[in-house]
Amino acid sequence: MFEKNDFEVDSQSAAERIAAEDNFVNAQATSQTSMQKYYWKTFMTMGLGLLVSAIVALLLSMNATGYRILIQMPWLTYVLPIMELGVVIAFSARLFKSSINTVRVMFFTYALLTGITFGFLQYIFEISTIFLAFGITCVYFGCLCLIGHSTKVNLSRFAPILFTGLICLIIFNVVAIFIDLSAYEMIACSAGLIIFTGLTAYDAQKMKKLYFEHEGDEAMLERLSMYSAMELFLDFINIFLYILRILGNKD
Repeated sequence: MFEKNDFEVDSQSAAERIAAEDNFVNAQATSQTSMQKYYWKTFMTMGLGLLVSAIVALLLSMNATGYRILIQMPWLTYVLPIMELGVVIAFSARLFKSSINTVRVMFFTYALLTGITFGFLQYIFEISTIFLAFGITCVYFGCLCLIGHSTKVNLSRFAPILFTGLICLIIFNVVAIFIDLSAYEMIACSAGLIIFTGLTAYDAQKMKKLYFEHEGDEAMLERLSMYSAMELFLDFINIFLYILRILGNKD
């Protein structure tokens, strides 16, 4: 027969198990809420960056300001990309050294410069083509982020291939400044789109991985959120540009 003490011990053990299960469920819920907050902050920052770029580009395209700037300062088409590259390098170098507000300023400075650059697109592409490319990019980018977040495949195994392709693409674009490689335009654009398709899914998965590596460290997560926002912003912009170039340009 069971003794009274045995019954009390069993009851206590059951209560402890229930309490442990409740703590586990609560911890999971807290972690899920924190991760959702991290995702929301990252995509909100990226979205605000795109909004800044779109507003600046729209303001330049609504009047002759962009055209006058292009005529009076044609060298600006070369200076702007260099400035953008400089901001990205500074952002990467100062991400964990400068204050978080300085990091935000660098991010939105890049978005501003991108908007100025995009303000000149109307002189190269049809407005309808620009809007079509943007719409396709939004849907395509969203699907890639969803795949990167949900897939069980470790996409980091493809990183060396993707970054090698990216370097080759950069070299091609630099050479194209000095040599006419227009005959290979479609091949380069297709390759660029494939590369940034992989990079977008990879960056979306990496964002999730970075969260779990630094879960609980709010200060670090805030910086990593800015880092992921910049990466995804760059992915979106490049996908948009390659889709735009594929859809066609003015003769």
